[in-house]
Formats: sequence, C-alpha cells, structure tokens
Amino acid sequence: MNSAPHFAVVDVETTGGKPEYARIIEIGMVLVDDWKITQKFDSLVKVPVELSPFIQNLTGITPKMLCNAPEFDEIAPQIDAMLEGRIFVAHNVASDYGAVRAEMKRSGLDFSPEKLCTVKLSRRVFPGLPKYSLHELTMELGLPDFGQHRALNDAVAAANLLIFAKERGGLSQIEELLRGGKRPVFYPKGWNDAMIMKLPRTPGIVYFVGKDGILYATAARNARTRVLELLSNTRRSPLKGLTDGIYDVRVKELGSELLAKLCLESELAKKRFPCNAVVQKKSDVGAPLPDMAVFLPGRFMGDRGVVIVQNAKVQGYAFLQEDNGYRLSDILERMVPFTQTDNLVPILRPALQRSGVRVQFLPKRAEL
Repeated sequence: MNSAPHFAVVDVETTGGKPEYARIIEIGMVLVDDWKITQKFDSLVKVPVELSPFIQNLTGITPKMLCNAPEFDEIAPQIDAMLEGRIFVAHNVASDYGAVRAEMKRSGLDFSPEKLCTVKLSRRVFPGLPKYSLHELTMELGLPDFGQHRALNDAVAAANLLIFAKERGGLSQIEELLRGGKRPVFYPKGWNDAMIMKLPRTPGIVYFVGKDGILYATAARNARTRVLELLSNTRRSPLKGLTDGIYDVRVKELGSELLAKLCLESELAKKRFPCNAVVQKKSDVGAPLPDMAVFLPGRFMGDRGVVIVQNAKVQGYAFLQEDNGYRLSDILERMVPFTQTDNLVPILRPALQRSGVRVQFLPKRAEL
C-alpha cells in the first residue's frame, strides 16, 4: 500500500434487530490518518421507539439518557462530512454499516463508502485464535482494555486493532480486503497491479485512454474501486472488447461524486467518447432553481467545492480554501464554466433535496 488511506472506525449501539430496521441510540467514530488516531466523535441519539430491558442492560443506556440527545438527522450532516472520502471500518462491519446506512437514508443522505471488517482482517493477520470478538482480541493481543458495549469505547478498541494489524504485517491483507476480491482480468498497456493500487480512492472522473485518445469516462465516488470493477468484469463492462486497446487510466479528482457527475455530463455535451453510450436526457421536474451557491466536499482537508446556479442554470464550479474565507466575486472570477446542457439541473436537483446540503442564495445583482 503506497500511501496510508483515511479510515473512519465506527461503532453503533442500536435498539436491536436487523440493521436496516434497528435505530441507532449511540454512535462513536474514530478517525485514523497515517495509522494514528486523529479525531474522536460520539453522541447519544434520541429515537422514536422504546428501549427493551435487554438493550438497556447490555449498553447501560436508558431512555432518560436519550431525552435531550439529538435525533439522528440532526447529526447526520456532521457524520456525513467526517465519513467523506474515508473507509468505513467496524468490527463485524455489516451490522454497523447497515445501521448507519439506514439512518443516513432516512436523513436523505447518500451513503456508500468503501468498507473494511476488522473481524475478517483479524482472522487473516492473527489466524488460529480461539475467538475473534473485540473483547477477546484485545485481551489475546495485549491491547488496551476498554468498556464494552459503549460506542466510542468499542470504536477506539477497533481502531487500535486496525493499527496493530498493520504493524504486525497486515498491509497486504488490508489491501486485499479493500479490493473486495476483485482482480483485473486485464491491465492497460504497461500497467500492473501496483499501478492500479496507486490510483486515488477519492471521488472524481476516471478516464480510460486508448492510443488515439479517451475511450471511456465515468464518474466515481471511489476512483480506484471503479477502475477495479471495470477491469475485472469484461462481460458487462463498457470496456468489453477493448482488452488490448487501453493504454492508460487517468483520474481527475473533484472531491465529490456529485461534482464529478456534473463535470462529466458537461464534457459529454461537447464530445462523446467512443464507449460512452448515448443516454436519453432526463426531464427536469420542479420549479426553476433559484440563484445560489451549493457547497460540496473539497479535494483535500480545508478545501471546499462550490457549484454556482444562476438564471435557472447550473453555470460552473470552483474550489476555495475554507480558512481564507471567500467572496462571491472571487468564486465567480475563478469559476470553471460548464457546457450548457439541460441535463445538469436533473443531476443537481436530487442533491438539493437531501438534508444537510449547504446552500447560500445569491443576490440578484450578481452577474456572471
């Protein structure tokens, strides 16, 4: 693994039952950068259902403790921002991931990050142990003891386990699990597995390039994962029949999948690449969009993307540094214009309907 990915180690306590139906009553998150814990977050969550005596005894969380806690949709934007561009890690990840995904969906937010299970990782890096529960692993491996069944404590323990697995030679197993079992059936000319692994995990546009130019372009939430998907499935891939015709893969990092979709649609309005199918334009439904700036995740820490809408059209985008502040005139001055096509508004409109999207309405006198 050539550069350390960014992880969000998550644990949730819920009302019980299947993840898609359980309600989260506590969430803990630990951010791991360069294999070090850099930030912690935890919150109790108010729920509209009763807590069973079993859950109260298991977690120590009572209805009284949740009375003044925020509901999940109140903290969902903060959680979404912390998870952006990170690999979702949990001990038995399917359960925690499913519960968070269901809550994010109820809050109107897209949620499909790359995920990693520390149970599967531990079985590969530390084979032959009698049990692989988080508590048993910490005891067996000599990791710090922790209070079980409280979200932040469990998240910290899982984060320590992740870091310890890497220190004990588990990098290749981590990469293999992140790959999800996908292996390219073919590679671009002169490429190998190591070069694929150097591709960023960030959102953007992926270009597959042939001898005479771009053959296919796709918007991706995770560029590396998208490349692996396309190179490992030649039957259904748009690249079918091109196993000998791809010479390079390029990634344009844009900070968010939404901006990648807008930029790609703008590009395809000017020039259709050979393997990009002609798709019937979506018809827009709804009132004309007001003049506004829509703020999106940036390409790196402290960076922020912004999309400008004026005259009921999605006009263009820019990036700004959050620490420096900004003025509308500065954004408009450095804005990269989109090729005008009626298909940009239907791409943007669903994102505006999600809770947590930051929008600033523009004064009518602002001119492009």
